[in-house]
Amino acid sequence: MEASSTSDSIMLAGKRILITQLVIGLVFVLFELFSGGVVGVESAVTGVVIAIIPSMAGMLFASMKSKMKPTESLRDLMNLSRNIKLIYTIILFILTFRFMALRNIVVLIAFSLTMFGHFFTPLFKDQDERKA
Repeated sequence: MEASSTSDSIMLAGKRILITQLVIGLVFVLFELFSGGVVGVESAVTGVVIAIIPSMAGMLFASMKSKMKPTESLRDLMNLSRNIKLIYTIILFILTFRFMALRNIVVLIAFSLTMFGHFFTPLFKDQDERKA
């Protein structure tokens, strides 16, 4: 029962973070759409993707590990998620800057703004949590 609860909690947190990051990322992409050109929009979308994909991959792996090993500590699951996120973020930045002709500053700004979703997520609660 504990493993299922931990796994479900991780996925719920991941879902909330994903939604918040998508909203912030889409706002920046829309800003680039109206102020920049096609390259600016592509750069903004790439920055948003680099922020979201590794974060979700880390949470997914932590959730799967909590199902397979129910006795795993939360600290170990957090370390696993953080390490996966860091590794995949670095790989995606290297691939982006090396092989794509984008505006690097726009990629970095989009990434940074989208990562603020981690900090804004606690501000949004479900209806069940508001009643408690």
